[in-house]
Amino acid sequence: MKPRMIERELLDKAIQAFQRETGLCLDVIQEQVLIAGKRVDAVIETPHHGGRLVVEVKKWAQQANLGALVNQVKQLPLTGMLVADYVNPNMAKKLKAMDVQFIDTAGNAYINLPPLYIQVAGNKPLENQAGKNAGANRAFDTTGLKVIFGFVCDALLVNAPYRTIAREVGVALGTVGQIVNGLKDTGYIVDRGKTKERRLVNRRKLLDRWVDAYPEKLKPKLRVGEYVNDDPYWWKEFQIEKYGAYWGGEVAAAQYTDYLKPQVVTLYLPEQAEKKLMAAAKLRKALEWTAGGPGIVRIYRPFWQQKITALAKNKTEYVEKNNNAVVPPGLVHPILVYADLIATGDSRNLETARMIYERFIAEYIGEN
Repeated sequence: MKPRMIERELLDKAIQAFQRETGLCLDVIQEQVLIAGKRVDAVIETPHHGGRLVVEVKKWAQQANLGALVNQVKQLPLTGMLVADYVNPNMAKKLKAMDVQFIDTAGNAYINLPPLYIQVAGNKPLENQAGKNAGANRAFDTTGLKVIFGFVCDALLVNAPYRTIAREVGVALGTVGQIVNGLKDTGYIVDRGKTKERRLVNRRKLLDRWVDAYPEKLKPKLRVGEYVNDDPYWWKEFQIEKYGAYWGGEVAAAQYTDYLKPQVVTLYLPEQAEKKLMAAAKLRKALEWTAGGPGIVRIYRPFWQQKITALAKNKTEYVEKNNNAVVPPGLVHPILVYADLIATGDSRNLETARMIYERFIAEYIGEN
């Protein structure tokens, strides 16, 4: 089934469940429409002149990163609503606390459009197919996420020979075909013309899925550990390029935007440079994994090949060149900064993530 058909089926089921639980109707006014330059899945009208909402349809929402989900809904051009297969009670509480409106196919709902206020909680999913279906597609497992990152950084790579793709993103050759087929099945790669040239489509949706999955499936496997430094500003004068390492998260965001004041340092560090950098930066192991704060340093292994994010001389040289993003030395790609920030769920980081997206990603990703 094509992605848009899946989304429409999910939307229909959620609306039917909402009507079953409340006796009220939600009317679909438009589907797949551009509003203020952004494509939305649907526009719905609430009963009793409650107003109109733009919809983000999300399959397997219970497996998604909450920060990414909230960011996607908050970025919608009008008042947004999440339509999901299932919103579990814990997620429902968090969404309500952040005033993110939602309905799901089990009949759970939260709508706050005065004078209309609706809350339905505690309904269980009618059928639990999410885990089974989510595991069937190799495109969104750990290896698939590495390949997708390569594709969204370099859209031309998708049409390269499988052997080239495997080399450029650093995965086994035998997995590439399965991942490409998975992306075809989910509507993110299409074959065009007589030559069957592969093209990446629905890139914004694909980026959203990658941002959802990265902190849950890939990032934990990259984690080296959490460290501390008595000087919370040690990173400001530290020449990370000497060690082949990269700033991510809040530090990278601060350097891209000159806006955020970092609280937690995220560092992508190759194994061969670990001892030298640790000694030079005077980092010591933290006693336990914390919620973060000044002086905290979180270290991960890089998972991409350098060719995927070619280096420039300074941060002002982030440009498009043959569909390749040119990234400053010592900083991760803006797409990875965006994902790191969203995963925190922190309001100040979400605001900066939107700045990163608008300045460095939106035009590059495009609508299609």
